[in-house]
Amino acid sequence: MCIGDGVDGAADPLTKGAWIALIGGPVYLLITVILDWEVPGWAAFLAVAAFIGGFVTLVLRMGDEPRDPDDGAVV
Repeated sequence: MCIGDGVDGAADPLTKGAWIALIGGPVYLLITVILDWEVPGWAAFLAVAAFIGGFVTLVLRMGDEPRDPDDGAVV
């Protein structure tokens, strides 16, 4: 394990920002619906763009290698 890989609780700022965007965009839209606020078009666009951007960032940073080189169960 490497320091800053997210396992020990320390993630890099880009990953933290991606998680905030992924969760923050839909939460903002949900709060505006629950509280019956009128949302400007640009704010709704930014919330959806934050969600998509956060998701894409996390998927691209995930990598192709398996986390554990184990082949599965041992009989």
